Parts: sequence; C-alpha cells; structure tokens
Amino acid sequence: MRDSGQSWVNRWLVLIVLENDLDQVRVGAVASRRVGSAVTRARTRRLIREAVRPRLEDISGGWDLVFLARASMGSASFHDVDRAVAELLTRASLLLENEQ
Repeated sequence: MRDSGQSWVNRWLVLIVLENDLDQVRVGAVASRRVGSAVTRARTRRLIREAVRPRLEDISGGWDLVFLARASMGSASFHDVDRAVAELLTRASLLLENEQ
C-alpha cells in the first residue's frame, strides 16, 4: 500500500491514502514499538480512532486511510492528535467542501 498510495506527514502522524472500489472509507491506525510500551501504543491507536470518528461522514467514500503514529506520538495529547488528523485530512483534500 505504501508504494502505490500517496502519503502526507506532520509532527505526530503519517497518513497513507489509497483509492478503493467501495462506497465507504476504511481507516486503520498503526503504532510501532518506537512509539512506546504496549499500553502507550494502544492509547495512541485509540486516540487516532477517536480523532477520526467524528470526521468519517465528512470524507467522501472510496478511500483506504492508514494513520501511522510517529515515535513522538507517545507524548501527544488528544488535542494534538485531533489537530494532526484534521490537518492531514485537509492537506490530502479528503474532507467534503462543508468541512474545509
């Protein structure tokens, strides 16, 4: 997926986007061991999912999104993650017009 999709990066996250043949958006959250312990990685994935959840209906269908947590994400607050997700979705032009 990383080779065939496009990606955008900010301080906390990497967003990889690939078009799919479905009418829905599929989202994945990944945190490697570089982020921290198992508890920290689970918290990181949970923060990403919670930041994406309210924006799902504002994303046009037909995309696979993967959010990769960067090593610095272990110390991020929800506010930081929420802003990072919003920024990446905007830069990738995935949000419908009323959200941008």
